[in-house]
Amino acid sequence: MALFERDPVSVSSPQDSDDDDALLFPTLPAFLCPVEIRETPSIGPGHNGVFALVDIPSDTKFWKWTNRVHQIHKDDLHHYIQQNIIIDKDVQPQQSFDDKATIGIIEAGRDDEEAIRIFLRQGFVLPNDPDVFCTNSTDAGRFMNHSPTPNCGPDGTLRLIKAGEELTMNYGFHGNPQWYQDICAQYGVLTERQVAELASK
Repeated sequence: MALFERDPVSVSSPQDSDDDDALLFPTLPAFLCPVEIRETPSIGPGHNGVFALVDIPSDTKFWKWTNRVHQIHKDDLHHYIQQNIIIDKDVQPQQSFDDKATIGIIEAGRDDEEAIRIFLRQGFVLPNDPDVFCTNSTDAGRFMNHSPTPNCGPDGTLRLIKAGEELTMNYGFHGNPQWYQDICAQYGVLTERQVAELASK
């Protein structure tokens, strides 16, 4: 099964998540090999990446889908942002984008908007589940950066990754539905597919 497909067998229950973390993840969940998060100035200020602490052989499954990945249907995404990201809970939603897009436009303050941008930038849409936004705010996988020549893929590492090297993936395989493009555009964020397309130019 591909790394980024939803796998019910691999999803731990809340009561045993701590045991799973200690057993499966040597450093940071949900990475199955030792990694650390470091700044990546080449991408821009405030950006981080995932770096190997040891050599990781080719064809290694390096990350595990767990219940740390929260799946939000597009119809519920506005409400989720309102309840979990917006700092000012008194802010009320405006009219939605159009009849097809059910995500409301949010009037947000500056701090709220930056929090929403980070939330959207670190999330993704699976190609086989285009109506669902995936967010993993407690999973270090959210820090993996795009590369047009990645060393990681959906099924595992693509080659030997040396200690100290950044783990990267190609965002181009992720889903890019219109509703996702619309809400990202509202906050000045590129979708993962758009990041990949821009990098290839």
